[in-house]
Order: sequence, then structure tokens, then C-alpha cells
Amino acid sequence: MKKKELLEIIAQHRTVKALDDILKEDQDYQEALTQQQDSFDLLDEMGLTAEQKIVIDQAIAANNHCGAVYGSVAYRFGMEDGVRLRVEMEKIICS
Repeated sequence: MKKKELLEIIAQHRTVKALDDILKEDQDYQEALTQQQDSFDLLDEMGLTAEQKIVIDQAIAANNHCGAVYGSVAYRFGMEDGVRLRVEMEKIICS
């Protein structure tokens, strides 16, 4: 198994179930969810047309997708740094 494959398996596990469990208990995240819902409620109250709602929904979805992809790449990058650091520490210790 290649290092990339192992990192992908670990990242997939840590960014789905384990992350969901942590987010349920994280106060900052829960507050952000509340703020998000408040904003969506305000949008609903504005009386936008169906076309306007679609455009806003597409913009929000694109923004969310971009943030999710960024987070995923950053997580993998950090994992790779951690592995690289561990290998370098082993070299120092064994020298």
C-alpha cells in the first residue's frame, strides 16, 4: 500500500465519522450553525423570487464546496507534514 493511499484512508475516516462526533460537542461550531440558520431565516423572510433563491443557493453551495475542498486539502497537507516530521525525527534519533 502506498503512503498516499494510507493517508487517504486515514483522512476519510477522520473527516467523516470522527469529525462529526467532535462537531456535535464543539460550542464554537454549534454557535456557527445557529448563526447560519438565523441568516437563512432572514433570507426566507425577504420574499425573494424563485430565481433569486436559486442564484443565492448556488452561490452558497459553491462557497461551501470551496471551503470543504480547501479544508480537505489542508488536512491532507497537515497529515503529510506530520508523517514527514516523524520520519525526520526517526533519522535524528537513529543517527
